[in-house]
Amino acid sequence: MYGLDLSSNRLSGEIPVEIGDLVNIRCLNFSSNRLTGSIPYNISKLKDLESLDLSNNKLYGNIPSVLADLNSLGYFNVSFNNFSGEIPFKGHLVTFDNRSYIGNAHLCGDPTNISCNPTRVPEANASMQAKRKKKMK
Repeated sequence: MYGLDLSSNRLSGEIPVEIGDLVNIRCLNFSSNRLTGSIPYNISKLKDLESLDLSNNKLYGNIPSVLADLNSLGYFNVSFNNFSGEIPFKGHLVTFDNRSYIGNAHLCGDPTNISCNPTRVPEANASMQAKRKKKMK
């Protein structure tokens, strides 16, 4: 099978783990459904996968770092879901820009402009240090 396009079908529930058994598939499109849950870890078995579109669903959790090993992946879109945590910006995933991840308010790291380690505000630090000094007197 070359591709599986189930976009815009009002599908709900989780992506079945059996998706990893489609080892010869090249294109998967589950966009614009109502899918929940996380990306199955065994999707990494799809070594010939060239296109993965999971955009516009209700998926959540972290983006599995094993996706970085999918070297044939030329199109990757997980935008407009509920993913969180640091994007595993390594391996083949470095080839995708912010458009692949937009609309996931709790994702951070490259290629987004959102830091995973928020910096302290200098004024707040100065204020807290002043309070500590007063307590010590």
